[in-house]
Amino acid sequence: MALDEVVWLITLLANQIILIHNLKNADKKELLTEEIIELLTSPSELAEYKNAITEAMFKGTKRNIESDGYNLTDGELPKN
Repeated sequence: MALDEVVWLITLLANQIILIHNLKNADKKELLTEEIIELLTSPSELAEYKNAITEAMFKGTKRNIESDGYNLTDGELPKN
């Protein structure tokens, strides 16, 4: 994941709360832009965020598949 993708994702996530606020309230707030996020963060922070986002994505997509009582997470079938 490149840093520009991290900035885009952070902007998308940060704007969700603003969009919810704008939906529920008459006083509308301005959405954040990628440029604003870049100005508010340092390159080292973006690298840390990148690692945290990547780790969260891996944890969120991890599968633990069980079939007929056998755990197939390791990709090996049980020996008979």
